[in-house]
Amino acid sequence: MSFDKPYPLTPAQEASFAADGFLILSDVLNPAEVTDLQAWAREVHTWPSRKGEHMPYTEVRADGSVGLCRTENYANYHSGFNGLFRGERLTGILSKLMGEPAVLFKEKINYKEPGGSGGFDAHIDAAAYNHAGAVKHTTFLMAVDAMDLTNGCLEVVVGSHTQEIPLAANRCIDPEWEAKATWTPVPLPAGALLVFGSYLAHRSGPNSSPRARAAIYATYNGVSEGDKHDSYYAHRRAAWPPSDERVPGVDYTEGALTYAYGSPMTGGVALIDSKLAGDKVDGVIRLMKAQGEADYIGEKISQLEHALQAAHSARTSGANEPTVVAALLHDIGQFVRSDEAMMVNGASVGNKGHEALGAAYLASLGFPGSVTQLVGAHVVAKRYLTATRPGYLDALSTASKMSLTCQGGPFTPAEVAAFEADPLAKEKVALRLWDDGAKVVGADVPPLESYHEMMVRVLVKQDRR
Repeated sequence: MSFDKPYPLTPAQEASFAADGFLILSDVLNPAEVTDLQAWAREVHTWPSRKGEHMPYTEVRADGSVGLCRTENYANYHSGFNGLFRGERLTGILSKLMGEPAVLFKEKINYKEPGGSGGFDAHIDAAAYNHAGAVKHTTFLMAVDAMDLTNGCLEVVVGSHTQEIPLAANRCIDPEWEAKATWTPVPLPAGALLVFGSYLAHRSGPNSSPRARAAIYATYNGVSEGDKHDSYYAHRRAAWPPSDERVPGVDYTEGALTYAYGSPMTGGVALIDSKLAGDKVDGVIRLMKAQGEADYIGEKISQLEHALQAAHSARTSGANEPTVVAALLHDIGQFVRSDEAMMVNGASVGNKGHEALGAAYLASLGFPGSVTQLVGAHVVAKRYLTATRPGYLDALSTASKMSLTCQGGPFTPAEVAAFEADPLAKEKVALRLWDDGAKVVGADVPPLESYHEMMVRVLVKQDRR
């Protein structure tokens, strides 16, 4: 079988691709070639793992099982695919669209098993390709099986290849941009091709149908940028190896950020989430260290010492991790810059509304409500306790009594009833009592860094909900 006969693109098709960023071609392969394509894809799917050759990646499926979700770097080991991908029929199409001869950059088969497996987040491909030295790529999507929304066909934003698309920290498309964009599904019959560039916004949902389906992606760059195929896969194999080639103890985080963002490949999301959460926690720690040595207003310890004592009390009391983190960060609003201070008799007793300021800051980082609600309520919990617990007001420090006057004073009976109906009322009261007791000069407690991994776990757990 030969794929050397060029496929004739029309001027109208070229214009459509330039305007929309993608082009559907339904007749590039004849029925017999479609049958061969399907047989080849099944053949590659059944290949045993061979270290150093093709690159199979697994996923954790919707039912919890682990199975193959993708095979990469197989053209060099399969004569049929090699002839198809490197033959004039396909390369000639791209040469017309790219304005120069096209060379194969990479190839993959994505498998979507039935029952809700295999979705890909909104992204552009350029973020995963440009590091390899070629910056202009065009891809063929070949439908091995018929594709529609029920089994997770591709969705695109028409014309987005000409736009500046903002990316989130995980290198997927910014969620706000994604939500505002108009997404167009691209259903394809078996054997049809979709051509699109690496700057076109696209995504695909999971396969919710009862049947498995597969799709082939062959990506090319212009010959002026060189043949990058083998060097791309050498880098990928080192940075993000196939699932069964990974070495225990080796950190593949950077490889996951480059090659696994937005995909269901095993380990990718966990590594990316942990890396991004760790970066956020590093920022919180830097903030607390930079300003934490300042006096804790009206007390004989620093802000940081106060935070660490509150967190230690929470941890030794057996509180869950979100509550311990809330205790550690309950006064983070005092560390965040504010132009409005609470003044009593001409002296500052802290940032006005620091509890709300802190809760908003932590929410912006992605901390869950089980943290932010406690942080945002440690002042109202003081107001509750002054209204309901005899002797509580008298036991407060002078600074805490002074700030209470700016915070609304003790609760009214109606406010007490509303507070007690809160599902987190018990935790809010506990945090307030740890706060009140965290004013001991010279207390020996664990350092700030000892909470790093706990904060990461709380953030990652929230991100995966």
